Amino acid sequence: MLSSRMFSSLLASEDFDAFELATAEAARSVGLEAMRECVEAFDAGLAARPMPGWSVHERAPRTLVTLLGAMTYTRTVFLDRLGRRRALCDELLGVPKRARLSAGAFLWMCRCAAELSYRKTAAAFAELSGARVSHVTVMRCVHEEGALLKSARRPRERVSQGVLHVEADGLWVRLQEESHRERALPRFLYEQARRTRSFELKMACAYAGKKKVAPGRHERGGLLLTCGDDSPDEFWGRVESMVSEAYEPADLERVVLGADGAAWCARGELAGAPVARSLDPFHIMQKIWRAFPEGAQREWAVNLAVRRKPLQLARMCARVAAKAPDPARARKVRELGSYMEANADAVRFPTPSLGTMEGTNAHVGAARLKGLGRSWSRRGAEAMCLIRCALACGRPLVAPPKQAFFTERGREAARRAASRPASWVPPSAGRGYEPPHRAETSGLKTAAAFRAATC
Repeated sequence: MLSSRMFSSLLASEDFDAFELATAEAARSVGLEAMRECVEAFDAGLAARPMPGWSVHERAPRTLVTLLGAMTYTRTVFLDRLGRRRALCDELLGVPKRARLSAGAFLWMCRCAAELSYRKTAAAFAELSGARVSHVTVMRCVHEEGALLKSARRPRERVSQGVLHVEADGLWVRLQEESHRERALPRFLYEQARRTRSFELKMACAYAGKKKVAPGRHERGGLLLTCGDDSPDEFWGRVESMVSEAYEPADLERVVLGADGAAWCARGELAGAPVARSLDPFHIMQKIWRAFPEGAQREWAVNLAVRRKPLQLARMCARVAAKAPDPARARKVRELGSYMEANADAVRFPTPSLGTMEGTNAHVGAARLKGLGRSWSRRGAEAMCLIRCALACGRPLVAPPKQAFFTERGREAARRAASRPASWVPPSAGRGYEPPHRAETSGLKTAAAFRAATC
């Protein structure tokens, strides 16, 4: 037994730290061996009772990287009635064709990569399982998971809510360069010389309300998060689908949309409910303090904004900008005036600020996507942010779907073969080699589709 074997190891080492490491390694080895034996026993039961008309073709090994390590097992490959190779054990257990990673290893890498870099995730997985994977494998898992989360629809019980709060903001992410540096340079010179570009990743959160959990701290109820590198219409279509899945659209009376005044944030209707825009007070005050650093003019501007008189504030900015001697100061005052005029219907003091959305951007998006010289592709940044959004709002990650074991061409050949009469004979043009009718073709080096069409 394992305990007696490990007890002898403890007696030999007389060191608990070494004993703990040896026990962990032995437990992983025993678990991996148990998995292999169970799968092979399952396959042996299938081989003992083959399907009618099937024959055993060969016993082929396969390696699958799991949470316990790389598991190499041998399974039986059959030939079905149409001469196609069928690994029935893999089909019944849901192991996709040519897959290298198990679903558990795939999801573990995605969750770990949401906090660590791709290289550190690969190193952590090697330490956990003993199986070595590359950082490119981790990156591909993240990209695939992002695509799965983007298209997945999760069934859940809808919540009846009258007023829904939605906040939207953009996160600027550094974009990877299309071409690498042409010659070797010291790192500091390369950082100074390289060209940097950024793109805006759209983020949105929806919640039913806030509950006070501690002095100065509130928690959002029914939180939903999403992001996207799409056009505004496509992004808001995804937000609407997300809201419709979680909340009952027929019960929504009003949606309060908080934003900073960006053009892509403007919406007239969401999930069938009218949208009431609310301009973020923080951004209003920020522009006022930039336009009027000091003096009575700043107090007048704040007073007009708090009293919900944006058009009067815009006219005041026009008069001040016309008399300002400093061109830079006049430009900032004109920016404040145009900002108030363009978002006059969204100035709703006093209203809650976008502090929750700014915190979401900081802790969900920027904490992983920005800083430390990071740069991303558009697909990679969106996939990573989608994974972090799912984890932040408690949404489970999506495992890769079970792939089809036959191509559409192979299935069409099977349908044609099943519809042929028993007296059908393959046509012959008198040229080339043609296998005899109903002869064994498993030994021929031909594709499964050809064997299916000629059997």
